[in-house]
Amino acid sequence: MFGRNSLERVPRAPADQREEQFARLRDRIDACVSRKFLAREFEGTPPGIIVRSIDFRS
Repeated sequence: MFGRNSLERVPRAPADQREEQFARLRDRIDACVSRKFLAREFEGTPPGIIVRSIDFRS
C-alpha cells in the first residue's frame, strides 16, 4: 500500500490520526482505484489493483 502521508506531504501520521487521514483521502483513493480498474491495470499474482503515491501526481 502506498503512503497516505506522501499524498498530503506531511510526516508520518500518528496512529491515532490515521483513520481521520484515510477519511480525508478516501475520495482521491477511490477515484484512482476506479481509473485503474476501468483501464484494467491489474498487477501482481493474483492480479489486483495496486495504488502507489506516483498514481496521484498531476
